[in-house]
Amino acid sequence: MYNELFGPSIYLLVLDMFLENPDEYMNVREVARKVDKNPGSISRILPRLLEEGILQQIQVGKSMYAYHLNSENELIHLLTEFREKLQKFKNKSRE
Repeated sequence: MYNELFGPSIYLLVLDMFLENPDEYMNVREVARKVDKNPGSISRILPRLLEEGILQQIQVGKSMYAYHLNSENELIHLLTEFREKLQKFKNKSRE
């Protein structure tokens, strides 16, 4: 949804995908598959999302991590609310 509104961006694709799946834990390959992008591109974006507190990570192997939405982050609450309002607006405009 954000990608449609603000233009093409892997960052927005990943952010939107996590907002759509707030309870899922995903590794880099899973994220890449869901947004249909190269895992190398995704691995460059995830540190930024972690740094901003949007995502959290847990270690699931010796050098493997899973990522999920940081539901404690106030920005996530605002983005979720904005996303819901955009969806309602989009649905109304289709009627």
